[in-house]
Amino acid sequence: MKFNGKVKIVNKQQLQEDIFQLTVEKPSEIDVISPGHFFNLMATTSGSPLLRRPISVSNTTENSIEFTIKVLGKGTEWLSQKRIGDYLEIMGPLGNGFDVNDKMEKVLLLGGGIGVAPIKGLLAHLTNKNIKCDSIIGFRDQPIFVEEFKTFSEYNEIISEKDTNYKLGYVTEYFEKIVKSNNYDAIYACGPEAMLKSLVKVSEGMGLRLQLLMENKMACGIGACLVCTCKVKQGDFDYKHVRMCKEGPMFYSDEVIFDED
Repeated sequence: MKFNGKVKIVNKQQLQEDIFQLTVEKPSEIDVISPGHFFNLMATTSGSPLLRRPISVSNTTENSIEFTIKVLGKGTEWLSQKRIGDYLEIMGPLGNGFDVNDKMEKVLLLGGGIGVAPIKGLLAHLTNKNIKCDSIIGFRDQPIFVEEFKTFSEYNEIISEKDTNYKLGYVTEYFEKIVKSNNYDAIYACGPEAMLKSLVKVSEGMGLRLQLLMENKMACGIGACLVCTCKVKQGDFDYKHVRMCKEGPMFYSDEVIFDED
């Protein structure tokens, strides 16, 4: 059941200068929050910015919902000023999250940048079901959630484009290596569009099907405004536009059509 109302902030943590976590009380009206679901968060008291901010869930418990947020503009800057004890207006859970089969034995998780946050939530969900997880997470600079991924992954690689304390490179490079020597029941990915496009190119050549959690600017979050459309295949030679907030944000790699560079 969807919830639309105010919740109390029960914890706040600054992960990096521009990345923070807000943990809020989970409303009793919400039955299930699945990995990949998102909420629309009100990010103003003055009416500007007008639109709510879509934020993926990075973890959930019986009593709480965790959001990991990167400051990118006025709305997320406003959210970063919230304190423990303040109230936050949220709407959700929204969208279609990852497909998870309880009979899976081993999966691969791929995350990039702030897209690592919902992958962390998926990791917790899968390990609670005793599903083995390998993971590769990549960052431009310093990583987040290193301990969580190291602790709960059977195999884990931390990749950075710049920080020499970690392996240098891109998620795609290590993805290609690991899938050649493993047989995964599912492969999940979330990150910047450039990363997802590269992963799709590699996966197509290897006959693999990935679940992609897509990111896009949204307005209403419920499929009414048609702001967040993307292209998916329709038949062998055609395509159609679908709403990322309603039909997604999870799509399979063999159905998404990315715009050419």
